[in-house]
Amino acid sequence: MKPALILSHLGTLVAGAAAAYLALPALHSPKSGDQAEAAAEVTTFSGEPGSEERTATDGIPTSLTSANLEKAGYQLGSEDPLAAIAKAKEIPGRDNRYLFTESVFTAWGEKNGLEAAQWVLANLKGVEKSDALYNIADGWAEADPAAAAIWFNENTSGMNREDAIYEILESWGRKAPEAALAWAEDLDDYTRSSVMDSLAEGWAANDPQGAAKASEKLLEYDFGDEFVMNIAGQWASTDPGAASTWASTINHSDARAIAHLEIGTEWAMEDPNQATAWINSLKTDDDKLYASLGVALGWSEHDPGAALGWAVGTVQNPGQRQRIIEDVMLDWTSTDPTAAAEWLNQQPKGPLNDEVLSTFSSAIVDVDPVSAVTWGSTITDEAKRTETVSSLLEEWIAMDGNGAREWLNNSKLSDDLKKKFAKP
Repeated sequence: MKPALILSHLGTLVAGAAAAYLALPALHSPKSGDQAEAAAEVTTFSGEPGSEERTATDGIPTSLTSANLEKAGYQLGSEDPLAAIAKAKEIPGRDNRYLFTESVFTAWGEKNGLEAAQWVLANLKGVEKSDALYNIADGWAEADPAAAAIWFNENTSGMNREDAIYEILESWGRKAPEAALAWAEDLDDYTRSSVMDSLAEGWAANDPQGAAKASEKLLEYDFGDEFVMNIAGQWASTDPGAASTWASTINHSDARAIAHLEIGTEWAMEDPNQATAWINSLKTDDDKLYASLGVALGWSEHDPGAALGWAVGTVQNPGQRQRIIEDVMLDWTSTDPTAAAEWLNQQPKGPLNDEVLSTFSSAIVDVDPVSAVTWGSTITDEAKRTETVSSLLEEWIAMDGNGAREWLNNSKLSDDLKKKFAKP
């Protein structure tokens, strides 16, 4: 699946706000008591405790686990792909058949990509055709990415062509990136823009320095930022120090920003202390901003509470701090609203927690005003609470005056607020 560059958190905001409603303070509290999860039994490859993998004489596994189906499909696809495709019809369950056949086509593509692709064009249609071509491209790219790229570019169209080339360039980038880059220069602008980040990903996995050098000539194109983003992410996952040194040499402002964001994310996923020390070494406010955003997001992957605590207690720039709080809280409330609510309720009352509550409630008011006002009303500082809740109610009334006033009149908020926002 192609990775998506998501710089906007609109989708997360909608999901997070809805999730936050389920964890509102004093409205919906988590059930008491821990629910112990049963420990998973250690199994063999077949999925059966203490057993060895069993395969019927026709090559179809008797135990239809995902691993068994993929292994059998690849093996039979390497030996006799047409027979394997015929056998797939005997496998119960559509998803089971899909797991098996996608491995058949991958193996066939690796063994004889041209033969496999031509057979699919002659015999399959619709989604089956698209899926088969994608898996053939995956296998063919491992054996001969140049031949695969030429064939798919000349013989397919639309998403079938784009997805195949995307897959091929990632593999080609690991093997012969300069050749892949030269070939891609002849692609039409739309396709080239859509697939070049996969080349960067494959290239940087094995040779990040070479990929970084190549990126210098690509920043003039609309895909340049994403090319740099993939290099930064790959490089930082193995050597964040070297990646950060490179990022500091990038002159293109957008590419430099996204590189610092990616490096911060990857670094904080492994070592948040080193990542935050890196932020302190940066010279410019913009570098610190994007590095901080990345560190907060990466840190929040495994400890969102610690990421928030760091941001609130350490980040000095108010706008930067507010953006981090919004990003982390919205992500957290979309994935685990109960834990996010528990964390908020457990924080010591005071200015730091008030800032989190104010920022979070302001971020969600346009999609979940009830949650926003309810959280805002838990701010401890009276003046800040009144200011925040008043601002939230103003926005809510502007969107839905009748609904906002009905909720307000039935709430436990102060009579002064109810009078202030009563219908004229």
